[in-house]
Amino acid sequence: MLARLIHKLSLRFWRLGQALNRLTTLPVIGPVAEAVLFSKKENQGVILPVNETIYQGEQVALPVTLLPTLIERASRRVVLNHCLCRQAESCQTYPTDFGCLFLGEGAARIDATLGHAVTVDAAMSHVEKALDLGLVPMVMHSACDAFMLQIPFRRMLAICFCCDCCCTIRQTLRLNAHALSDTILRLPGLEVQVGDACVGCGLCITRCPVKAITLVEGQAQIDNARCKGCGLCVSTCPSEAISLHVDPETDVAARLLALVEARTEI
Repeated sequence: MLARLIHKLSLRFWRLGQALNRLTTLPVIGPVAEAVLFSKKENQGVILPVNETIYQGEQVALPVTLLPTLIERASRRVVLNHCLCRQAESCQTYPTDFGCLFLGEGAARIDATLGHAVTVDAAMSHVEKALDLGLVPMVMHSACDAFMLQIPFRRMLAICFCCDCCCTIRQTLRLNAHALSDTILRLPGLEVQVGDACVGCGLCITRCPVKAITLVEGQAQIDNARCKGCGLCVSTCPSEAISLHVDPETDVAARLLALVEARTEI
């Protein structure tokens, strides 16, 4: 009952929340607002590249192969009936009834009117559909999610499926909120590389949700300190000059699992 009430209030006061996010851009008060709204202690996310090949030496890793370990090991799996961001923004590009996937015992306590339990196979089908839609998966552990759904923070994990137009995380990243940027991590070991085929068209610059790309002497240059490795620049580049690479020595799945297990038990 309380979770349903919080959900309704969140939708009604969505614009207020967006206004609070913009406080992070103000001088003096900005750093304080960031620390309160985006505490690293309470929030951590890892963006997974959407529909893009990740090269690892001679091997090729696909994003969908990184999630089965989490999904299979989780004791429970629940899909939300709606995406709060898209619902609140009345999204016209992606379905509002395509929700996040929650894992762990905490997920079992999600109100039945807000989400429904799924099997491992159904959860993986949900991930594959998200990729087909062009949504960007993000493994997210957020106290805000736990509060809104009224579930135990240390017994849950979300796999969000974000769109550029509505995702509050991606919108706030564009505001250059440093605290939030510190809580959203690139996939361990991932690098975004620009090859000689780049013609400096600038399309990747406008597509990048975190403003991590600039033109230097007519060629795109990635600020790897800011880049979140979402892969949108790769799919945008008409010259196919941008690619994703992981060090062959990096066990990406194990590193991702370690990040999760350091924060929560699912």
